[in-house]
Amino acid sequence: MATLQPRMAMDDDLLIEREKPGSLSYFTGNFKYNDLLIDLDHLYKQHAEWKPEVNDAEQPDDKVYAWKLREKMSEMMGIPLKTSQWRKITLQLNQLASLPRPLPTQVAQVLAIYERSVEQASSNVSVSKSNTLDDLGRAYGVGRRKESSARCWVVEGEGKVLVNGVELTDYFQRPADRNKVTLPLSVTESTEKYNVWTIVSGGGSTGQAEAIKLGIGRALLVHDDALKPTLRKAGCITRDPRVVERKKEGQRKARAKYTWVKR
Repeated sequence: MATLQPRMAMDDDLLIEREKPGSLSYFTGNFKYNDLLIDLDHLYKQHAEWKPEVNDAEQPDDKVYAWKLREKMSEMMGIPLKTSQWRKITLQLNQLASLPRPLPTQVAQVLAIYERSVEQASSNVSVSKSNTLDDLGRAYGVGRRKESSARCWVVEGEGKVLVNGVELTDYFQRPADRNKVTLPLSVTESTEKYNVWTIVSGGGSTGQAEAIKLGIGRALLVHDDALKPTLRKAGCITRDPRVVERKKEGQRKARAKYTWVKR
């Protein structure tokens, strides 16, 4: 009889009603972040057809929103946020802020939570690199694509390109990636006129190549602003905003669904 007591106690524990998680994303890696994206998307769909009243539309509302930086937003939410996660949150917030003005009261209240305060904006103002050549005649440009970020320095030279201290042909194995990197130089017919030094990190080879392309294009504008029409037509100074679509709960991938089984 004594041997049955532990088993009976275990059975009683199994019969205890457990609290049901209140979030559909509770068992994901970061359910607070996923819940936030779901809530912001749901809020936008609720007001997608928003049309201000005639009296409200006459009131000017040209407010430009600036969102909290990643560290401040992570501290406010109480969870660690990656740069890509912070960027997705700000994209959702920008989508809400793009609704016709004046914004719905519910939307304005939500945006006010994530809006950067005046004190933070003034304290976080960093001295950006001016669009001029430095003492060594170098021009600086930053390029980003997907999860990749590249810092590029362009100086007059004989056409040498180094990526993270490695020759271009050794760093990128695919010719298509090498062509993307040198596209700003080739379209401006300055392949043998400048030397390029770049530091790139994050993402894959395609993202890194396109990030470097954007950084070199912006740095070339510092040397010669007249190249802007040519570089813009070639897509060398405009960032590609496309990113990988996030996975949804209840689905296998971003858009792929689980196979439906009848029995």
